[in-house]
Amino acid sequence: MITSSTSKPRSLLWWSLRALLAGAAGGAMAAVVVSLALTVQHWIWGAAVLRGLPSERPLLWCLLWAGGIGLMLSLLQRQQLDRGLPEMKETLAQLRAPEGLNTHNGLTQLLGGALALAGGGTLGPEALMTRLVAVGSHQIWKGADRTLVAAAMAGSLGLFHSPLVGGAALAGKKWQLIWRWLPGTIGGVAGFVAFHGLNDFGGGMRGVPYLWPTGQEQRLGAMVAAVLAGLVGWLAGQMMRRWRQWLRQFHLLERFWWTPIATGLVVGLCLWGLPLAAFSGENQLKPLVLGAWTLSTEMLVLSAIGKLLMVGLCLETGWRGGQFFPVILASSALGMGLHQWIPWIGGLDSWSAGVVGGSLSVLLSSPLLGLVLGLTLLQGHGAGALVIGLLVGQLLQRVH
Repeated sequence: MITSSTSKPRSLLWWSLRALLAGAAGGAMAAVVVSLALTVQHWIWGAAVLRGLPSERPLLWCLLWAGGIGLMLSLLQRQQLDRGLPEMKETLAQLRAPEGLNTHNGLTQLLGGALALAGGGTLGPEALMTRLVAVGSHQIWKGADRTLVAAAMAGSLGLFHSPLVGGAALAGKKWQLIWRWLPGTIGGVAGFVAFHGLNDFGGGMRGVPYLWPTGQEQRLGAMVAAVLAGLVGWLAGQMMRRWRQWLRQFHLLERFWWTPIATGLVVGLCLWGLPLAAFSGENQLKPLVLGAWTLSTEMLVLSAIGKLLMVGLCLETGWRGGQFFPVILASSALGMGLHQWIPWIGGLDSWSAGVVGGSLSVLLSSPLLGLVLGLTLLQGHGAGALVIGLLVGQLLQRVH
């Protein structure tokens, strides 16, 4: 009995240590790759884009580069759709499945994701990061230990500035499966520390002053604004979902191998004429909030809708990546436009965070993951409105 009781704590301690090391390795690997991607973006599009400002490159430059990257993506994926980078939810679904990860065409998928990210696609880095770490971990452990793969993947999500994102993403709605939540949390903590020791990506709202409603009238206005914003966010999320479904029915990649080239030209036009609609958006939010990049109400709303449409267009036409960063930026911009249109109801934080909550309630299967992502990417701004927006979106989802 004594031997058995002492071996269990030792086994748990060894298991936790392995998860911690795997998460740290995943976070470090993701940080290095993000740094390389940002360096390439800087070289192609100029230093302004890393500050969240429009690229200073001329139209011809934008069209040639984005179109050329579209050509490379077309050649990579020609007649083989499984060569496209899976979204983060698809990688997580494979990890949860009994048969485990499918690493076939893994290198081609990662190359395509890196090209799309560096090429200015309206995409976030999380799909590339999780796939990179999942494929690498699967090769190291030969798929024999899913807990370590899960911990490493959770560590790669340290780019979201929260050690809890990994656990929430891996667990989904099935909290009783402890192999998802516990290694995800342990790995996420390690990856969070490792990532931010090597890369500061994901802290776009740092340094923005907080605005708190004071007085009964301001609190009531903030609540009304959050409810209305949640409704608008839910509509925006539904629009993006329907847009992707509509594009999917045409099987564009199967019928026209050059589809990524056409999308690349659209990306190039956006980089030149509608800059808010390109890139992940993580660096664009702070200049908008602080007024360093002043846009009219109409341009804010048009850019936000354009960014949502561009996310769907990229994902369905061969430019593969994540959707969290661009959706949150587009939702925030839409909320800013609504605040400018109706300035007497609520504040900027209430409108922006409420729209973010409503849109994430549609696009994510886990409300907890939406809450953690919204709080961390917005750095706590409009936290109450975010919760209200999520609740409004969840209620509308159930009714709908």
